[in-house]
Amino acid sequence: MAINKLESTAFLGNELSIFNSVHNMVVAVDYQGRVIIFNPTSERVFNYPAEKALGRPIREVVPFTGLPKVLQTGKPHIGRKFVVGNALYVVNRTPIIRNNTIVGAIGVAQEITELQHLAQELKEIKEVNGLLENIFHSTHEGYIATGNDGRILMLNGPMAELLGVTIETALGRHIREVAPDKRLHQILWTGKLQYGEVVRIRGRETVVMRVPLYNQGKMVGAVSKVMFQDVEQLLALAEKISTQRRNFSCPSITHNDNQTARYTVDNLIGASRDMLRLKETIRRVAQGPSTVLIRGESGTGKELVAHALHTASPRHRGPFIKVNCAAVPENLLESELFGYQEGAFTGARKGGQIGKFEQAHGGTIFLDEIGDMPLPMQAKILRVLQEKEIERLGDTRPRAVDVRVVAATNRDLEELIRQGHFREDLYYRLNVVSLYIPPLRERPDDLPLLVNHFIKKFNREFGLLVRGVSPEVWEMLCAYDWPGNVRELENVMERAFNLVEGDTIEVKHMPPYLQKMSQSKKRNLHNRTLATLLQEVEKEALLEALATAGGNKMQAAKTLGISRAWLYKKMKQYGIRG
Repeated sequence: MAINKLESTAFLGNELSIFNSVHNMVVAVDYQGRVIIFNPTSERVFNYPAEKALGRPIREVVPFTGLPKVLQTGKPHIGRKFVVGNALYVVNRTPIIRNNTIVGAIGVAQEITELQHLAQELKEIKEVNGLLENIFHSTHEGYIATGNDGRILMLNGPMAELLGVTIETALGRHIREVAPDKRLHQILWTGKLQYGEVVRIRGRETVVMRVPLYNQGKMVGAVSKVMFQDVEQLLALAEKISTQRRNFSCPSITHNDNQTARYTVDNLIGASRDMLRLKETIRRVAQGPSTVLIRGESGTGKELVAHALHTASPRHRGPFIKVNCAAVPENLLESELFGYQEGAFTGARKGGQIGKFEQAHGGTIFLDEIGDMPLPMQAKILRVLQEKEIERLGDTRPRAVDVRVVAATNRDLEELIRQGHFREDLYYRLNVVSLYIPPLRERPDDLPLLVNHFIKKFNREFGLLVRGVSPEVWEMLCAYDWPGNVRELENVMERAFNLVEGDTIEVKHMPPYLQKMSQSKKRNLHNRTLATLLQEVEKEALLEALATAGGNKMQAAKTLGISRAWLYKKMKQYGIRG
């Protein structure tokens, strides 16, 4: 049955007065797509008079409209957006159906510019709230907030763990049912900030602050923050700050630090039979004048033993001078040790320079890595040991020195003598008293003492309160061979303190090479020898240290706690090219 324009207009005629009254835009077309309704709001928005629009094809009036598509398909367009000028609109377009026949289509549009702005603001507020919530739950400090009625509105994981509850069970309960912090509820009627209060929570003395919360001048609740989960943590931080202030205000102490022994026998950590014997030997040997040769692998603590010898000796008030024989270039070593006269060579300092032996007069000189000293210098050192005098470069006048010589090496001096790289007479002069420091793998009983020592040390330096290592980490530490000895263990513990999040060092805080070693042992222990596993781990550690140091071998050796000579040897052993 055909429906003409007159009939469709009659059908919609009674609604015109309603459409003309609404604030929304209303545009309707008949079955031919000609405009039959164009209300005043539409006139204003499209800047097109109704008398001109009525009866014309809709595309001539509103070119971008979707009403012709609705006529064609009979399918409505719901929630479509369009822009006119600077305003955003949402429109619903629906077919007009009579007796199952499409007789037209109508579009009703509403400006939503302000709503869109509000939605964007709401989205941004949600993002900020989400960020704040993430910060709230990610921080290591414990937080708990209550409303005016004292019921818990928010608390984060660290606070829940400290209180021994879960977040889910604590929310909505009264603060007095969950926390012993009764004074938090008192803020609700005093309104006063409380800072640095000591509160005992489950046997731990914590340091907290309590802050009232206001909204438009009205108190709406209170929040309590645990500043330190243990008073010891606060004391450790205070000691760290105090030390930094002393170092800052007394730079001369740092400047002269190289001339002062800093360690005593008590700083040698270990209670194994070998270490107790070594400590006792140091106390006895320190009292005499004899030259001492300290032997041991790199990283075992040879310099620390040298310090202890000096501080336990009658010379403890005199200077302690250290010289690394491998670090000073051969052409500079003689002037470094014996000094020089003005004009002794091109570039010599005006007035000359005193050497290390003269600086050590009345005290101790520590010749570290003596096995790397060039042969010509070995002869000069022998003369000093025999004659107790030195000659500056460019000077013929001998100068008497009263110095005790302590030497150290990680090299096999007997093998060097056989190879012609070390003087036998110097060896016997140095080896009057020989002290051997056992490597860490030979004294596993000392590992717990060393780990606890480094935990205490780095707690002070980092201002943390780490209580120990996890069982998995302990198993990992015990299974490792420690080629870098105590120095490597110290580096591993310091690395862990840079990454630790709570009060326990976990596997994830360990260096990758230790983690890989542990995983490898678990997978392959049944068909791999210990020697093979250790070699693989050692090679992996070398590669990682070289990569981290960008190929700098001195830095890689320092990271591993081994000498540069030992690094080269290991690189050659494993076919690592530098």
